Amino acid sequence: MAKKLIDKYRNMADPVKASLWFLICGFLQKGMSMLTTPIYTRIMTDSEYGRNSLYTSWYNIIFIIVSLELAAGVYSRGLIKNEERADAFSSALLSLSTVCVLFFSGLYFIFHSQINELTGMSTYLMIMMLIETWSTIAYQFWSNKERVAYRYKKLVVLMITYTLLRPIVGVIAVLAADGQHQVEAKVTATTLVNLVLFCGLYFSMMKKGKTFFDKEFWKYALSFNLPLIPHYLSQVILNQSDRIMIGKMCSEAAVGYYSVAYSLAMVMQIFNSAVSSTMNPWIYRSIKNGTYNRIAPVSYSILTAIAGVNFAMVALGPELLRIMAPGSYYEAVWAIPPVTVSVYFMFLYNLFATFEYYYNKTHWVMIASVGSALLNIGLNALFIPKYGFVAAGYTTLVSYVLCSVAHYLFMRRVTKKYMDGYKVYDIKKIMIIGLSLAVASAGMLALYKYMIIRYAILLVFAVVVFCFRKRIIALFKEMKKES
Repeated sequence: MAKKLIDKYRNMADPVKASLWFLICGFLQKGMSMLTTPIYTRIMTDSEYGRNSLYTSWYNIIFIIVSLELAAGVYSRGLIKNEERADAFSSALLSLSTVCVLFFSGLYFIFHSQINELTGMSTYLMIMMLIETWSTIAYQFWSNKERVAYRYKKLVVLMITYTLLRPIVGVIAVLAADGQHQVEAKVTATTLVNLVLFCGLYFSMMKKGKTFFDKEFWKYALSFNLPLIPHYLSQVILNQSDRIMIGKMCSEAAVGYYSVAYSLAMVMQIFNSAVSSTMNPWIYRSIKNGTYNRIAPVSYSILTAIAGVNFAMVALGPELLRIMAPGSYYEAVWAIPPVTVSVYFMFLYNLFATFEYYYNKTHWVMIASVGSALLNIGLNALFIPKYGFVAAGYTTLVSYVLCSVAHYLFMRRVTKKYMDGYKVYDIKKIMIIGLSLAVASAGMLALYKYMIIRYAILLVFAVVVFCFRKRIIALFKEMKKES
């Protein structure tokens, strides 16, 4: 058995091997993040853990503003388009990113008082944030270049080293710090890891490309990416604004409670990503071949499976929370159901958006993303002051439900124009699955104090899944084969 697997691996083409290793590393990174959460919640005070979550939220937002996401799709596309001048293109865009970092650093030092007040961060943490941004940009450029060329060995070694070293150093730094400066200690340690691992990549790419300014490359990158910044920002804001607004309207400890609930729910994203990586190419293939009628039955089955796994997560919420954090975080349990159900709708809207991506209607994707982000901010401003941090879970759920509705309507416009008006999905069936999950999750929430009843329901659910296991496995095998 082992020999067959090894032989099969050796016979794989480089692109397949690269995809396999990148998938493994992706799971490792997400898994390590989950493993360190129970450690940090126990070695940091509630307020310091909340402040650390706030730092991460602001970092994710500021990274997009400062980097302009120049190392993302525009870079990968440009590498293929400028294959003969790939090194020059790389160094030119890396230089442009450096200019952006320096420009925004200058703006920060001019308006540091106002920015510090807005973010709630100290000058020291903001400087660390900018340094971390610069080093991460260097890594993103190098790693994406390696991915495009399917050179996975060095990248995998670096990814694994980074994934293991960063949390280890961070935990040691927190343990060595006093209770009031744990965030500063953690951020300093992890930023130093970035600098040690990624600085060399920056200078290596600059030396190899030998190009600082190229009008054609800079113009291409900016014209392609600047219109996409609202979309990139809205996605991050939809995920991060909850914590920022909780920090402003409640307390840093409340941010920590909500962050644990959110992190727990986001475990489902690992499962969703694995399903999407198989399902999206299969849908693209079905659209290309004109076999539209095959999409809906498979999608209903997948959505039912996603809903089932999310339901299990909600049912086990209290027990999983005790693993993730000490007893002082128990208030977070009430935010688990709405945030977990939100993950289902994250998957659902991506199911609809696949049609928009296939026909290059990305402006509709942006409209839905920006609209959902603005709605989330408005609902948070309205309900968090009245009902506390738990309200953020429900505002997130409402935002993703309406985001799914928007993408469904945009998908219908696409199918009417490019697929002769073919009605891919029966929206009633999708609504039944979503409503069933919401009602079942609400029922589990009401039973959180009755563990025996919850476990009895879970046992029945597990028996049903076991009975349909062959059908579920066959479904994934079929999609994988045809994608």
